[in-house]
Amino acid sequence: MRDASAIVTTLRWEWFRLSRRPGAWVILGLSSAAVIGALAVATALLHLTPIDLSIASHGFPLLAFEVLSRLGPFLGIILAAMIFGGDHGWGTLRPLLARGQPRWQLMIAKLSLVAIILAVLWIAAWILAAVVGLVAGESGTVPGGLFLDMPDGWLATVGSFASAWLVSIAYTGLAALLCTLGRSTAFGMGAAVAILIIEFTVYPVAGLIADLFLDISLSEYVRWTLHGTSGGVMGRDDDLSAWLFLPATLVYITVFCGLTLLVTGRWDVGSGNG
Repeated sequence: MRDASAIVTTLRWEWFRLSRRPGAWVILGLSSAAVIGALAVATALLHLTPIDLSIASHGFPLLAFEVLSRLGPFLGIILAAMIFGGDHGWGTLRPLLARGQPRWQLMIAKLSLVAIILAVLWIAAWILAAVVGLVAGESGTVPGGLFLDMPDGWLATVGSFASAWLVSIAYTGLAALLCTLGRSTAFGMGAAVAILIIEFTVYPVAGLIADLFLDISLSEYVRWTLHGTSGGVMGRDDDLSAWLFLPATLVYITVFCGLTLLVTGRWDVGSGNG
C-alpha cells in the first residue's frame, strides 16, 4: 500500500512537471486537431457537397481510429522522450533519486503517466467521434470503397481504438528504453523515430521487391516484428485474426518496460549529457 501511494505521489509530480512544458500541449493539441479535422471533413462531405455519399454512424469513430493509429507511435515516442530523456539530459534524475525513492517506483510512475495521457486522448476522441457519428452520420454502405475495412458496428470500433492505444504504449516502452540506454532525449527520440520510419518505408519496399523479383512473401518473415505485430493487432493482417497478435504486443510492452526498469536500476546516474 505504501509503494502504491508513493507511485501515485510521483505520478502527480511527473504530471506537474510535464504539464508545464509547452511542447507537450503542442503535440497533444496537434493530435486533437487532426482528429477534429478528419471528422469535420467527413461531415462536410456528407452534407455540404453534391457527392452521393453515405457513412454509417460507426464510421466516424473509424476515422478517428485511423488518425490515432498513425499518430499513436509518434505520440508515445515524443512523450516518453520528454519524460524519460529530459531527466537524463537536464541531470534532474539524480536529485529525484536523492529523496530515497526506489528507481522502479519512479520508472513505473513515468510509464503510467504516458499511458494515462494517451488513454484520456483516446477516450476523448472516441466520445467525440461517436457523438458526431450519431448526430451527422447516415446509415448504409459506403460507395466507392471509401472505407475498405469498415468494422461491423460500434463494438468493433471500440476494439480498434483499444488496439491502437496498445501499439502506442509499445512504442512508448521502446522510446523509454532508448532514452535510458542513451541517457539522452535526442538519442532516444531520434533512434525511436528512425526505427519507426524504417518500419513504415523499408518494410513495404522490401516486401514489394521480394514479391516481384524473389517470389517470396516477406510478410511471413516480418509478421512478428514490432511493426508486423502492431499492424496485426490493429486488424491490418489479412491472414490472421487481430486477437492472435495481442499476446505478442503485450510481450513487446513487457520486454521494453522491463528492460527500462532493469537498466535504470543497474546504471549509475550521470549529471546530464544533453
